[in-house]
Amino acid sequence: MTRNHLLLVLLVNALWGFNFIAGKYGTAVFGPMLFITLRFAIVLALLCLFLRRVPGQMLRIMAIGLMMGVGHYSFMFYGIYLAGSLSSVAITSQLTVPFATLLAIVFLGERIRWPRFLAIVTSFSGVVLIGLAPVGPEHLTALALTSVASLAMAISTILMRQLQGVSALNLQAWIALYATIAMGTITMILEQPQWSQLALIPLREYWTAAYSAIGATIVGHSLQYFLLQRYSVNSVAPFITLSTLFAIVFGIVLLDDELTLRIIIGGLLTLLGVTIVAIRNARENAPSGLRVPR
Repeated sequence: MTRNHLLLVLLVNALWGFNFIAGKYGTAVFGPMLFITLRFAIVLALLCLFLRRVPGQMLRIMAIGLMMGVGHYSFMFYGIYLAGSLSSVAITSQLTVPFATLLAIVFLGERIRWPRFLAIVTSFSGVVLIGLAPVGPEHLTALALTSVASLAMAISTILMRQLQGVSALNLQAWIALYATIAMGTITMILEQPQWSQLALIPLREYWTAAYSAIGATIVGHSLQYFLLQRYSVNSVAPFITLSTLFAIVFGIVLLDDELTLRIIIGGLLTLLGVTIVAIRNARENAPSGLRVPR
C-alpha cells in the first residue's frame, strides 16, 4: 500500500472514530431516534439520484436497509446516548466481526480453525471485562445495546455479501430511504418531538447529523470502497480496529472520557481478537469478511 493510500486509511478511520463524538453531542441535542432520522434523511437527500432498482434483489436490499437503520443505528446511537464511557461503546462496536463469523458458521457453513475460535472467545471476553468497569449507572445497558447493534451489523454484512451488481452509492441510497421511513415512524411514536422546541435549536447544532451523514457515511465509506477497489481485503483488514482507537482518543481529549484499567485491558483483548479474526477471514476470503458500505 502506498504512503498516500495509507494516509487515506488513517483518514477513513479518523472519520469513523469522530462519528462517536458527533453521535454523543447529536443525541443529547435532538434525542437518539430523531438524530438517526436526521442523519439518514441527509444521506437520502444527497444520494437520491443514485437510486436504481435492482431486479431480483430488492427484498434483500430492503432487509439490509431496515436491519441497518433500525437494528444497527438505533441501538448503536442509543447506546452512545446512554454511555458513561464512549471508549467502552466504541470497543464493543467491533464485535460485528466475530458476530459475522459466528453467523457465517451457522447459516453459511463456514468452517474455522482454532486460531479464529480462540480470537472470537478473546474478543467477547474483553467486552465482558469492560462490562465490569464502574463508569456510570447506564454502562451495562449501553454495552448491551451496542452488542445488539453489532449483531445487527453482522447480519447486514452477511446479507450484503450475497448481493450482486449493486454499487456502493446505490446501496447507501436504498439503506437511507428505508431507514429514514422506518426511523421517522419510530421517532414520531417514541420520542414525539415538539416542532416548536426543535425550531429553537440553533442551526449550528445540526453539524452533528450532517457530519454523521456526510463525513462518516458518504465520504468515509466511499473512500473505503476506493481502497478496496485497489487492494485486497487482506490488505485492509489489519486496519479495521483503528476507528476505535481514534474514538478512544477523541473521547478522552474532547469529552474527558474515563479510561479505567478494566477498559484498557478489556479493550486490548477485544481489539486483538477482532483483528485476528478479520485478518484470517480476509486471507480465506470467508463469507464473513469485510464488506462495504456499512
